[in-house]
Amino acid sequence: MWKFVIFAVAAFILWKMFAGDMKRRKEEAKKQEEQLIAKGEMVRDPACGSYVSVENSVRLNDGDRTLHFCSYECRDNYVKQLESSAKKGSDT
Repeated sequence: MWKFVIFAVAAFILWKMFAGDMKRRKEEAKKQEEQLIAKGEMVRDPACGSYVSVENSVRLNDGDRTLHFCSYECRDNYVKQLESSAKKGSDT
């Protein structure tokens, strides 16, 4: 009888230690993910004005600068806008 009680108590203690360790690891992983998100640099999309992460942006190299867009659609609209303004400038 005592062996069973000792075994049950030992099993319970091990289970609590393991469950606590798993919970702590999940919390640490979540905190680390939040820190990585917080570290990301945000830039303004010149086409629509929204802010987008540098890592997840659609890039367009314009001479010596890099423009960042939230989507391919915004990038294409920006390029069309530049082309139309260039045509207007050359028509005069």
